[in-house]
Amino acid sequence: MALLGLAIMGLTACGAPPHPAAPEAAIPAAPGDSLNRIVELYWDERVVPGNPLSAQFLADSLDVERRFLLEVLAVPRAALDAQAALTYDIFKRQRELDIESFTYPSELMPVNPFDGEPQRLASVAVYLTQHPLKTGKDYEDWQLRIDDYIRWTRQAVANMREGMRRGYTLPKVLMQHMLPPLHDFGNDTPDNPFYGPLRTLPEVIKEPERTRIATSLATAVKDRLLPAYRELHDFIQSEYLARARSSISLSALPLGPSWYSSLVRRVAGPKATPGEIHAVGLAEVERLRTRLNSLPAAAPPAAQGDLTNAYQELKERTLAAMPTLFSDAPPAGFEIRALVPVGEAAPPLAYRRASPESGTPAILYVNAGNGTRPATLETAAFLLEAIPGRHYQWSLQRQRTQLPRFRRFGSEPAYADGWALYAASLGEELGVYRDDEARRGSILAQLKCAAALVVDTGIHAMNWTRAQAAGYLRAQLSAEEADADSMADRIVASPGSGLACKMGELKIQALRSRAVEMLGPRFDIREFHSEILKDGAMPLDILEAKVNLWMGAGR
Repeated sequence: MALLGLAIMGLTACGAPPHPAAPEAAIPAAPGDSLNRIVELYWDERVVPGNPLSAQFLADSLDVERRFLLEVLAVPRAALDAQAALTYDIFKRQRELDIESFTYPSELMPVNPFDGEPQRLASVAVYLTQHPLKTGKDYEDWQLRIDDYIRWTRQAVANMREGMRRGYTLPKVLMQHMLPPLHDFGNDTPDNPFYGPLRTLPEVIKEPERTRIATSLATAVKDRLLPAYRELHDFIQSEYLARARSSISLSALPLGPSWYSSLVRRVAGPKATPGEIHAVGLAEVERLRTRLNSLPAAAPPAAQGDLTNAYQELKERTLAAMPTLFSDAPPAGFEIRALVPVGEAAPPLAYRRASPESGTPAILYVNAGNGTRPATLETAAFLLEAIPGRHYQWSLQRQRTQLPRFRRFGSEPAYADGWALYAASLGEELGVYRDDEARRGSILAQLKCAAALVVDTGIHAMNWTRAQAAGYLRAQLSAEEADADSMADRIVASPGSGLACKMGELKIQALRSRAVEMLGPRFDIREFHSEILKDGAMPLDILEAKVNLWMGAGR
């Protein structure tokens, strides 16, 4: 029986199908494909859920940054083509800088009287009043945004108390600026901006949904949102103001000097130092003041009739001249609309990007004047904000569908602000600066950025006082006292922000001069501008390396 069993087993084995072969080893993805997968996945995962001021949110965000940095470092850069290598360099730099930023507890100082979450929410409410929501779902999302702000306020108060304990407090002068808008936003009056969206409910929303939305939103504003604004106001006034610091320099805080140096490197490149940049700014101010003084004395500004039509005519003239300097036409249009400013500090022009999600176009808002100052045509400001400035750069970048999303929709302040300032200097070549006043506007824009650079580094790296900073601005810009004080306080509130426009513009101008010298008669201004713009925003030193390669190929 044993032998019979062995024989049967042998026959069975002979007739059985062979064992399945071991699976072939998976073919590794090409480095470029791996890189593209990483950066696209990052764009989907970069914003973690939760309150942006909470410890959990910060920990989760840091984890995302570290994880994706490790993944991209595993990609062999040497195996990438030129465009993929550019993506690698930009992505790696951004992740490294973002990880470094978590070293410094900015969440303990979450309010800013010039550009903070309380002001942003109010601005959205004003915008929704002017551009009404369309569906019930839109209004539900708006109420969710209100709920998020209420949670943000509570966390902000908790964080500011923790900041007082650890020695991280905001300057007293900024908190004094913060109280009036918080009071106004929390005041329960019919003209409060948060009641605006209630007055513009579209007719397409019918009963009973219309009444339900109106009741729910009114309750959210009156019983939850306005009290949240009052809570933050009362906390600052009664508890925080007495503990706010008298110093205005970021360097006065624990880790402050290294914190400011980190912000400088983010704007100006990994080798930049505050002292070197301060010296650059001083030299620029002197150079620009000499240029300004060479122009005839400024004539008193003449009030303009219909500014909207005047800017529309300027737009058409500029578009007609663009082919002389640019090979690409603006890929998207923009509207020009008049806007009566709320305060006297409102700029002559303000650009708002298009929002394809909501269907709103790009808009250039024209300050129509509020009766206190004459409304005049600002040609340099138009070039800076619209074409070939912010609108042109952004619309070109957005249409580059072959770029990864983090490059297509992201930004770098020094690049974007620097390009805008550089664009304002092209009025002569475009033939739109027809008088000395237009030329003066371009030089003044450059001078203002150079002075901001000096004051930013002066305050945050060299212990300048507020009076010293405001005095410098008054002297160099011939600014009124209130304007100089406001500009100084904005620089106090946002360390490093005053560096972007001048550092970016200087880099582009330097690259242009180098290209002219290297390429000689082969230099083509249209090709140069295309090289600066075609790959979107990036850190200045990476831009320089890219343009140097282009110049080398053209020799």
